Amino acid sequence: MFSPLGLLAIGLSFACSLCFAAGYVLQYHEAHQAPDRLALSPKLILELARHRIWVAGIVVMFIGSGLQSAALACGSLAVVEPILCTSLLFALPLSAAWRRERLKRRDWGGALAVCIGLGLLLGVGAPSIGKPTMPQSQWLLVTLAAWGAAFTCVSISRRTSSAASRAALIGAAAGILSGLQDALTHYLLHQMSAHGAFSQSLTWELWVNVAAGFYSLTLMQSAYKAGPLTAGLPTIAVGEPVVGMLIGVLALSEHLNASSTALTFECIGGVVMVIGTLALCRSELVLGRNHPARLAHEAMLQAQEAVQHFEAKLAPVKDVAEAALEKARRPVSARTRYASVQALAVILFWRNR
Repeated sequence: MFSPLGLLAIGLSFACSLCFAAGYVLQYHEAHQAPDRLALSPKLILELARHRIWVAGIVVMFIGSGLQSAALACGSLAVVEPILCTSLLFALPLSAAWRRERLKRRDWGGALAVCIGLGLLLGVGAPSIGKPTMPQSQWLLVTLAAWGAAFTCVSISRRTSSAASRAALIGAAAGILSGLQDALTHYLLHQMSAHGAFSQSLTWELWVNVAAGFYSLTLMQSAYKAGPLTAGLPTIAVGEPVVGMLIGVLALSEHLNASSTALTFECIGGVVMVIGTLALCRSELVLGRNHPARLAHEAMLQAQEAVQHFEAKLAPVKDVAEAALEKARRPVSARTRYASVQALAVILFWRNR
């Protein structure tokens, strides 16, 4: 059974997921229309900040982050992180209301799978709180590992030609850093409650946490832009809770019920929840496939591809024309001019005969 603080953490986590869902619905319809040249750049955030709907989404997400911080102060990562997957569950009715459409059977099936998986994971697993901190050397190793994995994903995404693979890799990097941010927030809140609100203001963990939050936000918007949402969204939605829960279990000594029967049901619950999350990620309501802004954006992308294809075909002709123009601009010697005049005179003579 969960303690009163544990139940409060669960309630705050669900409220946080609702805010994240609302923020996602407001953000995505603006982020995927941003210029391609701003992908993976912090300038993307500055560009999107000019759009009121996107700013409203960020405000709602900040409220969700505050609720998440309160949940992490009350409960463990192993409890809070899995509940974050329900943000897609809340995104369905919000998106349906936004677009005035109805949920389909596939949407209901994905939502039911998430609920069943989450119920098994939390009900059977009964996660413990664990220790709120660990040695600085271990935090440094965890931080370096997370940033290294994120940079590796971004580096590979730059070299891949597939838009879907690029979006998935960038989304995975965003999920990894978000999971690290959740773990550091959990640690910093406990340190502040024990040593005072300003005790961590000059520590490296606080500033790494801020950097992880800002860069994960940039990567998230870049994943929306890099390729299809069916590729980027699953790695974002699953990556954050998985990484946060792993840090909690492996580094902060948070435990799940370890009996053989419990472990079986926990694994089943985790798999069912991931399957449900992937199904929700492919929902037309989440993707906004028929949204006018998305259709206009896809038409623009097709036009850009057609122009690039046409320019590639004209490249050889353009090179020959530039070479001929350059040759025509070269200075002509007196002998060459004399020969040209002679040839012209011969041509005119034979033409007038």
